[in-house]
Amino acid sequence: MAIQILANLVRRGWAILKLGSIFMRELVSSCFAVIGHIVKPRLAMRPGIFAYTTTLKSDWEVTLLSCLICLTPGTLTLEVSADGGTLYIHAIDIDDVSQLSEQIRGTFEKAIKEVTR
Repeated sequence: MAIQILANLVRRGWAILKLGSIFMRELVSSCFAVIGHIVKPRLAMRPGIFAYTTTLKSDWEVTLLSCLICLTPGTLTLEVSADGGTLYIHAIDIDDVSQLSEQIRGTFEKAIKEVTR
């Protein structure tokens, strides 16, 4: 029993570190992308708002995802639907909505599930 509790603590601790490192990687890469837009003589941005459907269930998970999106430069969560299943996100440069959605799903959402489940 004690070994299983210790194993769960180690697993959850590793998942938290992984989520932190994913956030730091996304933070740095998006900072450089925003700086790139600032220093270019011509603005080539395609800002927009899109609906992101999440598979996260609890309010805590959705809130954490929303905060991580807001803390990443170039993106902002504008609204969360009443059922918590859809986030409305503004991005400074949207090339492909499905690609951006898959990036969020494959990084932040996946890491949040590892921490909370």
